[in-house]
Amino acid sequence: MPRAEPDALPFALRDGWPEAVPDCRVTIRETGIALGSLMLDDHEWLTISQVPVFSLRIDDHPAADGWTTTDPDGTQTSRFFVIPVRPVTVPVHALAHGRALEEWVWEVHGAVGRLMLWDASASWWLAQDPDLELALVCAPDSKFRAGSDDLSWWSIGSNQGRQKVDDLRARYAVVT
Repeated sequence: MPRAEPDALPFALRDGWPEAVPDCRVTIRETGIALGSLMLDDHEWLTISQVPVFSLRIDDHPAADGWTTTDPDGTQTSRFFVIPVRPVTVPVHALAHGRALEEWVWEVHGAVGRLMLWDASASWWLAQDPDLELALVCAPDSKFRAGSDDLSWWSIGSNQGRQKVDDLRARYAVVT
C-alpha cells in the first residue's frame, strides 16, 4: 500500500503520527467521522486561510479511491482518483469552512484514513484521524483555540479507542 513519500513531510512521523513542533502545544479537537471533517472556530478558519496550507494522507492507503453516486433519476456518476503521496496545496476556497474542506478532501484524498495539514512555514500541523473522531493540533499558543475538546463519544467508546486517545495524550503531553 502506498504511503506518503519519506521526504514529503516537513515533520517526522513516528507510529503514524507527526513529531511535535518545538515550542508548540498539542491539543485534541473533536472531528466528524469523515476525512477532512474539521470543526474549527470561525477565527481559526480565517487564520489558516491567510497562508498556503498543505495536505497529505499519512496512513497506509490504497493507490486510488473512488465512488459511484446514483442521482434521483437513476443515472450514475463515477469518480475515481489517485491518492497523492506528495503534499497538495489546499485551495483557499476549501479553507473557508468545514464543509468546504471536507468536500475538497473527499475529491483529493478520499473519505477515510489519516490526514495531515500544515502551513508553508511548518510552524503548526493538524493531524486528523476520523476513526477516533479527533484531530491533534500542534501549534503556537496564539494560532488555535487553547485547550482540548471533550470527546463526545468517550463514555460510549470502546476500550481500545479510549486507550489510543490516552496514548496520544501521554505522547504529546496534551493540553486539556
